Parts: sequence; C-alpha cells; structure tokens
Amino acid sequence: MRNLPSPCISICKLNKSTGFCDGCFRTTNEIAKWPSMSDAERWSLLEKLRERQGIKRRVNRRKQK
Repeated sequence: MRNLPSPCISICKLNKSTGFCDGCFRTTNEIAKWPSMSDAERWSLLEKLRERQGIKRRVNRRKQK
C-alpha cells in the first residue's frame, strides 16, 4: 500500500550545483522512482530529504552573516 504523499511542494527547480530540486530536495532519479517505491523506501527517502534540507539551511545561514 502506498499512502505516503509526494514531498513535492510545487517549487520545481533543479539546483545545478547540488543536483537537488530546490523545493523537495530530491534528485531527478528519486522524483522519477517515487511512484513505484514501497512505503519503506519512501520513509527512507523522506529521512534523507530532512537531512538535505538541514544542510541547505545551515549553509544559507552561514552566507547571511
């Protein structure tokens, strides 16, 4: 059963330096595979996305100072 919604937030722009979408932090490969992933695979990817999002925030905070 696949009940987990996509992490897409409709800000679809790939960052050339990271290879991640600026909105959901997924790679193009991860975006393409999402519909066929099991819930376990999706949960695993969601955890990775949280980590990527945290790294992005820390880098942005450093640049603002």
